[in-house]
Amino acid sequence: MAYRTTRNIEASIITYLNSIIDTDWSNINVVKGFKQVYNLVMTETKKNAIICVRSGVTTHDRVEIGSSSTKRQIHILIDLFCTSDGQRLDLKDWVIEKIKGGCTYYEFTIESGGISRQTDSGNITILDIDDVPIDFDVDKDKLDVHDRYRHLITLNCSIGQVEA
Repeated sequence: MAYRTTRNIEASIITYLNSIIDTDWSNINVVKGFKQVYNLVMTETKKNAIICVRSGVTTHDRVEIGSSSTKRQIHILIDLFCTSDGQRLDLKDWVIEKIKGGCTYYEFTIESGGISRQTDSGNITILDIDDVPIDFDVDKDKLDVHDRYRHLITLNCSIGQVEA
């Protein structure tokens, strides 16, 4: 079985971030989905953080009039869960610096519940980036430690491939 395009884009970005995170940071987990985020223990004394990658709105623009072929643009949402405001600011700037040049687009093959192969199939181009602090307008002491210092980075991406 193989992942379809959206899952390949998410997994490619997770793979890329995991491959470079340890060179500049420690105690950072890169995951897919909020369930994995809230299953990980975060403490202010450990100074750990979590990067969560997920897909958002996707548009499929027609390549030409009368054709059913499209080019996909997808919003990738990168949620940062940090243990301090300084860590949040530094980590969001680091992620943007590393991701703005794009990364390799892989097609993943799954066997027996795990990735058996990843094939380089081009590049993910970052067309636009937005970054926004998440403020729940509640005293931080009343929030779960995961939600005290949040940030959202939204990438508008394309793999530049025509889809029939």
